[in-house]
Amino acid sequence: MTTTTRQATRRMSLLDTAFVNVETRDTPMHIGGLQIFSLPPNAPPDFVKNIVRRFRNTAKVGRPFNMKLEKTLWARIAPSMIVVDDDRIDLSYHVRHSALPDPGGERELGELVSHLHSQLLDRSRPLWTCHVIEGLQNNRFAIYSKMHHALADGISAMRLSARALSTEPDGEWFPAWEHREPTHKRKRTHDQARTVAAKLTAREWPQIMKQAFQPMFKREPGSESVLRPFEAPPSILNGEVTCARRVATQQLDMERMKRVAKAAGGSLNDVFLAVCSSALRRHLQSQNALPDRSLIAGVPVSLREAGDDSMSNAIGFLWAALGTELSDPKERFAAIRASMEVSKNHLKSLPQQARIAFTLLTSMPTALVLMSGLGAKVRPPMNLTISNVPGPEHILYLNGAKLEATFPISIPVQGQALNITCVSYAGQLNVGFTGSRDSLPGLQKMAVYAGEALTELETVFGVIPA
Repeated sequence: MTTTTRQATRRMSLLDTAFVNVETRDTPMHIGGLQIFSLPPNAPPDFVKNIVRRFRNTAKVGRPFNMKLEKTLWARIAPSMIVVDDDRIDLSYHVRHSALPDPGGERELGELVSHLHSQLLDRSRPLWTCHVIEGLQNNRFAIYSKMHHALADGISAMRLSARALSTEPDGEWFPAWEHREPTHKRKRTHDQARTVAAKLTAREWPQIMKQAFQPMFKREPGSESVLRPFEAPPSILNGEVTCARRVATQQLDMERMKRVAKAAGGSLNDVFLAVCSSALRRHLQSQNALPDRSLIAGVPVSLREAGDDSMSNAIGFLWAALGTELSDPKERFAAIRASMEVSKNHLKSLPQQARIAFTLLTSMPTALVLMSGLGAKVRPPMNLTISNVPGPEHILYLNGAKLEATFPISIPVQGQALNITCVSYAGQLNVGFTGSRDSLPGLQKMAVYAGEALTELETVFGVIPA
């Protein structure tokens, strides 16, 4: 039986609490990552096995990998995390060693990762697992890891993953869960929702609400305005989801995307959204399921202050019209750019307290729909989430094995059967498409369409490939 250090208890934020409470068998609330490595030259036959052995032989496990949910009478209302003693953490359970069947291609890897991502984490243990997978074609191996979203958001998970690798082939590396003394004093963090509510007086709240939300409801004819929740059209993306997941991946060259952004007069994120829009449009058209109105994407924004390297979630949402009803790629790009510009300019115009209040409160409709279990039965707050997570700029290594790609794998939920998340790494944008297997057949085709969409944008904006 697992014992715990009861003195080390962490109160959970409102957002982290929501991630715990909305989890069901059909909606696991963990985020994942898939790393692809190439074996170093002259690697011995037991190279991968030795990495697994090192992963399991960790004397001291650090946070958040040593934290599990505390069992209390009020856990449903106010869940909390407690630290598990090192000698009670079974790393042979948390670190798994697998091998792909022949021929060990992308198909076999995708099927295994899709299966692993469908399974709930064991709440009686620390909420993470790591699967080291060998037998991948072309002298490669993979690592698939997952962690409950209550422990970390995408940015935190990326930091945890990257810090364990080295920038040189012969550099120091260690398991991401190994406890390391911090090299600098961590900034004390807090639950921003509770902090904002506590600091504002009853007299200040009306003014803050007016600043934050008036642009949503004061609309000038013929002009772009800040999108509101529940303006998304019904679509096949917004039905019921089951526990089975499907994962697809795509790599996009960032230099190509930057050249398109420059030619089109937009940002790299605008180009990424346009790529997603084109892929979504083609996929839905192939299913005879393209809505007449634009799909609406929720675009997460970080609420972290400078120097905040905490693990807890600190995100809000903006809404972006994807222009999927438009057949012309240039018109779609212009619609996306205009929609994002309005949302970002509105956010920038707000004082800090109003900005945090706006992003947190506009996230509440989605959280309430999730917690009610009615996501597939009511009008969706948004059609899907599209997220862009900054990653390492330089090539990384694991015991000399080069990290070729790192793909994020996220969370479909009731009423949102698809999540698209990308991570930048060493000049590439690594895109993960995570969908409900039963709701969205042929998800791999959407990933292929995304690659073709970048070529289409280069053509229409006159960008000559390097």
